[in-house]
Amino acid sequence: MHPLTLFGLNLAVELARRGHLVEAVQIGVTAIDQATRDEHPAIRRWLDDHADVLTPRNR
Repeated sequence: MHPLTLFGLNLAVELARRGHLVEAVQIGVTAIDQATRDEHPAIRRWLDDHADVLTPRNR
């Protein structure tokens, strides 16, 4: 995965952790939209690894 794509995804996770979900989604979607097709498998793995942060939890 390109460093800039990874940076965008990691920034999205950090924003989500801080409760800024709208901004997190905007940045994450932009990073994914700008990624090359070759990056898609790595992005899928990254999303799987960070699903706990990016999805609502049952409380």
